[in-house]
Amino acid sequence: MQRQRTRVHSQTVVLRNALGQSVLFGMHWSAVIGSQAMKLARKRARLLRATHFLVAGAPASTVGCAQLAKHHHNSSEPTYSAAALFAATFPIAAVASLVAFEDGRCWMVAAHSGSILSQTDQWFENLPEAQEALSEIRLRFPNLQVHQVCTASATALPEWLNERCPEQTRLLINRVSRVNASVGWGMVLAVAVTGAWTYWRPETPVFDATVVQDHSAQRWLEVMNHYALQHPVHGFSDLMRVMADWRRVPFDPSGWKLLKIQCEPLLFEWSCAAQYRREHRLALNQHLESAKPLGWTLHPIALDQASLTWTIPQAAQALSLAQSQPPFDWMTTLQSVSPLFEHIQLGVPAKLRLSSPLSAQGQPIAEPEGMPRWEKRSLALKGPMRSLSALQGLQMPVRWRSATLEVGAISGQALARSALVVQLIGEMFEQKKESTE
Repeated sequence: MQRQRTRVHSQTVVLRNALGQSVLFGMHWSAVIGSQAMKLARKRARLLRATHFLVAGAPASTVGCAQLAKHHHNSSEPTYSAAALFAATFPIAAVASLVAFEDGRCWMVAAHSGSILSQTDQWFENLPEAQEALSEIRLRFPNLQVHQVCTASATALPEWLNERCPEQTRLLINRVSRVNASVGWGMVLAVAVTGAWTYWRPETPVFDATVVQDHSAQRWLEVMNHYALQHPVHGFSDLMRVMADWRRVPFDPSGWKLLKIQCEPLLFEWSCAAQYRREHRLALNQHLESAKPLGWTLHPIALDQASLTWTIPQAAQALSLAQSQPPFDWMTTLQSVSPLFEHIQLGVPAKLRLSSPLSAQGQPIAEPEGMPRWEKRSLALKGPMRSLSALQGLQMPVRWRSATLEVGAISGQALARSALVVQLIGEMFEQKKESTE
């Protein structure tokens, strides 16, 4: 008899990220077809008696609906969708995320080209239940890339949830539902969501910008230090620590084939997973268990799939935003190493947005003159694993979002041709050059 899955149906949980913004986990997503996506989304929200909704993805759009208690109806304190944040962070191809929390429950989401997939953005009683549900999505998307975080908590969310939430991920209030929803349903909903909020919300806010003095330089220094602690960067030595653990991964255990290794930072730690496929019918999970390094964990996913997970502690460092950055010709460095990689992609610079500290009267404190002004730009590299040593000359602060090693599929040409292909995705920080005019 097939085991019944114990999914936590229709559960919604609101947590605060590192910047104090409310993020919602658990929405009902469905596709909207037609040119008037917003109009159709509002109609769907009314049918479901949703208090909040959101349209995500383009040109293929999906609408997410949720029913939240009254204290989330204040438009001055918005709520954002965790699923939409994931889709915006990883807008290419089919991707999924499994976030296991300390109490054992697991949240799962999947997206394709920026659109959230239905039957995701859901909670499960444990990680194996979520992995089982994810196996059904793999049937539709065989090349699904899974980002797995196994050490999250209500106060330590994945890196991509601790960024400032973009406006396109902000939930819209369905005001018609607020008027027409029955009192009885509203009472039940308020109790359910308030209970989840009480359980998950930290006793004290993660971020508090209120100040008791008006010393502007000191207040801004505190804001910059807080941002630096929540967004650590990775030097060359930190990246080499991750590579060193990759070399500890069993590459050819009995009857199992290593497909890829994926690591993602969680503040100053890295959460890593090695994905395997069973190649021989006599291969057993015990064979993989006996080959894994001490302290790593085996996760059987399906009859022919398994993964090894582990964490790398203290493989990051805080960036001192208050200090001036010495000049460095990083563009020439990247140009010189580009023949060693299949591609290097750079984004346009964007101002580093910091939340202004507040005076004792609750007013924003202006940024003092002479303080360093920082920008960041996206940086993505793909190439042979052996080429990563060339990055030692890149003396710039970089925060990597993910590091992936693809095994077996030969990629690239000439010097960049290899069967061990690494892809790094992150962002580089640089100080804005002041005009001399």
